[in-house]
Amino acid sequence: MAHLRQVGGGYQLQYYLNGHKRVKHFPKGVPKALIEAERKRIEAELALHKAGLKRFGEDPRAAEFLTLHDLTETVLNSRQHEVTKETIARNRHAMKLFMAAIGKHTLVSELKPTHFDKFRQARFEAMEKLYRARGWKWNEEKVKRGVIKDLENIRTVLRLAVQKNLMPASYLPKIEKPKVDRCRLPSFLNAQEVHRMALELEGEALLAFWLIRYTGARRSEIARKFLGDERGLKWKDIDWTRNTIRLYAKKKERLVPMHPKLREMLSARKSELGLSAHEEAHVIHLVRDTLSDYFSKALLKAGINKPGAVHILRHSAATSMLESGANIREIQTLLGHSTIAVTEIYTHVVPEKLESAVARAFA
Repeated sequence: MAHLRQVGGGYQLQYYLNGHKRVKHFPKGVPKALIEAERKRIEAELALHKAGLKRFGEDPRAAEFLTLHDLTETVLNSRQHEVTKETIARNRHAMKLFMAAIGKHTLVSELKPTHFDKFRQARFEAMEKLYRARGWKWNEEKVKRGVIKDLENIRTVLRLAVQKNLMPASYLPKIEKPKVDRCRLPSFLNAQEVHRMALELEGEALLAFWLIRYTGARRSEIARKFLGDERGLKWKDIDWTRNTIRLYAKKKERLVPMHPKLREMLSARKSELGLSAHEEAHVIHLVRDTLSDYFSKALLKAGINKPGAVHILRHSAATSMLESGANIREIQTLLGHSTIAVTEIYTHVVPEKLESAVARAFA
């Protein structure tokens, strides 16, 4: 029930929704008949909500004629100040692939599990064509993981549409993801492979290589996404007095220690650049894709057949720390993981560490 009471010269309508008190105010001058009509409408919606027939505040007719394209644009435009541009770009890319498979004018009210089956089939066919065109060896697990990421982004957009009352929850179908091997461990380079890869790089690419190697940085924390992008490591982020480097990505920042060898390399580079190495200048001018290209070619030239040309160095930094005796919390801090669960995967990378720990404990 909704209760109406007079407050000052106006009225106040009070009701409870899911155990929480809601209040709607009517200023002085609003006709009493209109207020009573609104009270009856709210009471009717509350009754339907309680019966599970209609979510309170929903406009099912609006969602009934809402296309997938319009929903996508509305949701993503509303996220501009909520998440990073990269997150929105991933959401938008996945939705474009989805709409390409089932049609951007598909009504949200007509979404069915079969639409997601069609999408998965289209993605696999597209990837098979790409692998053949580039002469790559087929990697079904990798393709599945890519499709899963797309489906997760699609589900994020649809769930946000429900949260923002663009469509009722009943329109959201169950999304099944391909089954993959859950025991995937990150690839990493041993000391010999690190040295061989470094020999195939030079200039800024080599400096970026050692920056990631010694700090466990993400590619986005070192290099810009495009020319003109203000993100990326700058000279002002290097604190020579405290011997630290400030890394920033995903709206989070962290300080990492500067290894003596890395300090020597950065100091030499700063001296070489002279006045152009001012506080606001980027340490690495190469953009991210160019950096990945250099690293991929270096891996091939070094005869190393492992995935993740840039990210493999981040895994390698974590593994090297674990092998040297660092605890999992220290590795978490270095890598900037928000939860320890993400970091714990590295404890499975070096099983001999557990063996040696047991030997020491029970000597």
